[in-house]
Parts: sequence; C-alpha cells; structure tokens
Amino acid sequence: MKIRFEIKLFLIISIIFLNKIKSQNKNAIEIIEKSIDAHGGKSNLDEIKNIKYSKKTFFYDHLGKIKNEIHQVITHEFNPYKTEIISGDEFQKTDGIVTELTKNGKKIYDFESLKKVKSTLDGAFYVFWQPMKLKDPETIMNYLGEVTLPNQKDAHAIEISYLNGSDKWNFYFDTSSYLLVATEVKHNNKISLIYTTDFNYNKYGVFHHKRESYKVTEDRSKLILQASYIYEVLDISKK
Repeated sequence: MKIRFEIKLFLIISIIFLNKIKSQNKNAIEIIEKSIDAHGGKSNLDEIKNIKYSKKTFFYDHLGKIKNEIHQVITHEFNPYKTEIISGDEFQKTDGIVTELTKNGKKIYDFESLKKVKSTLDGAFYVFWQPMKLKDPETIMNYLGEVTLPNQKDAHAIEISYLNGSDKWNFYFDTSSYLLVATEVKHNNKISLIYTTDFNYNKYGVFHHKRESYKVTEDRSKLILQASYIYEVLDISKK
C-alpha cells in the first residue's frame, strides 16, 4: 500500500510540474506572438525577400570614451537564406552551409577564420531578426514573469536557451507595446545587457535603430557601458 501511495504521489507531482511548464510555455509563446505583431506582423515580415542595413558599432573604455568604431553594411536574404557583411576591405558571406571570407580581394580558406566568420554572420542575423527568430523550432523558452529593468522599464521576461548552445538568453518585452526592448546574454560566464533605445519604423516592420550594450557585474549591482550600435535600414525588397 505504501509503494502504491508513493507512486500515486509521484504521478500527481509530475502532472503538476508538467502543467506548470506547459502554462509557462503558453505564456511565453503568446508574448512572443504579440511582439511579432508589434514589430510588423508575421504575414508582413514573411513578405520580405531581403533587407539591407548599415550598422555602426562604437566601443568604449572604462571612462566611457569611444576607443574604437566599426562600420558595416549587412544584407539578409530569405528563401533561400543568405547573410553578407561588408566592412572596409573585408567581405563575409554564408548561406548556412558554405561560408566565404575575402580580404583585400583575396579569398581566405583557413578553417578557424571561416568558423569565426560563420559565427559572426549567424549572430548578426539572430540579433537583427528578433523577435521572429524566437519562433524557430529548436528554441527552448521559459516565461519568468514581469520584471523591472535597471532603466526602470517594466517588461515581460522570457528565458531562451538551445540544446546545441551554451549561451543563456533573457528577452524583455515592453508590457504595453510588446516591443522587444532589451536582451540579456550570458556568454563564457560574462553577462551583457543590451537595451534597444530607439526603433526604425517603416511600412515593412519595426527594427532596431539604436542599442546600448552594458557589462553586468557578477552581483548585478553595476552596469558598465561597453558598446553602442546604430542601425539604418538602406533597402527592403518584397517577394
């Protein structure tokens, strides 16, 4: 009798736990879908064939002064997928399978260099094409509830992870507009919090315009500005 009772108790606890996870996933999915609507709507965004934009990145020293900057022109194409980055005399391209790197008109075939370039290109697409990328089937999500960010904005927080990745992400959505207003990533035991402080609004969708990246101290007591970004949409074509 005792064994049967323990089995029954275990099953009850398991059902409660699974229902809680299911409820959390449902909340997360609903918020992400509302955010996609706020960023232009799935049907409208699905009509984009390619998008081209410039990205300026400014890096800061410990005094908050600009120490370096990078200018890039980035293009994403859909169906079939392709991402390209042009920066100075360097050209990077991937279709998800084959990756190319050209410097000063010369192709580079070094494996480690191409691996790094592939990661850069995938990262550029992942960051820019949010929140749409959160609908990818391999996304593992967990709704964390409403939080107040260090900039005093209230947001829905969703934890995102991937089976084949070690990085942990938190995505923050404005509780009123459902726009994606901040992203937090834990990479190699370092935490960065990136605010989107302004958006590009056009008839095709709502995209990043200005962002600021802060290093978060281990005890989460201090934010240190490490980079800022300016995005300008140059061209969008529809299918």
